[in-house]
Amino acid sequence: MTHNISTEWSMKMLALDEDVTPAAGALAARFPVDEDAVSPRIEEIRLAFGRFVNVARRQRGLTIGNLADNAGIDVGELLSIEEDPHYEPKRLCVQGLSKALDLPAAKLMELAGLSVLKKTHCLDQIVRHAARSTPIKELTPDEQTFHDAVVEVLCEKVT
Repeated sequence: MTHNISTEWSMKMLALDEDVTPAAGALAARFPVDEDAVSPRIEEIRLAFGRFVNVARRQRGLTIGNLADNAGIDVGELLSIEEDPHYEPKRLCVQGLSKALDLPAAKLMELAGLSVLKKTHCLDQIVRHAARSTPIKELTPDEQTFHDAVVEVLCEKVT
């Protein structure tokens, strides 16, 4: 069976959904990252991502086990994401988290350091908020503000 799909048609279809990142085969294994732009800050980025996942989970009243189940990922991987700024999450893990947290996958990939940040001006603010939040049972007003601000940025439509 042969499929004849033109590049033009494919590009039109991709333009309809900004949350889709095209990839196939080996290209699907990892989103392209500009290592020169990200490397110096990758630990900060992953720290912010882990802190955000922790805050988002607690804001929804979920245990680590609940969120891991909802996202279809291993509890150990979720713990690594939340606690280890050196841990590089897998793409499928971040996609599962995006579904479980009801957030755009492409934006969460950026926050996880798995793709190039399209809006770098928000990174400093996200990192600052992440550095101030600490894991506790209930969210502080600052953590709630951090959560809401990150969700707003992640869900923002590009015009």
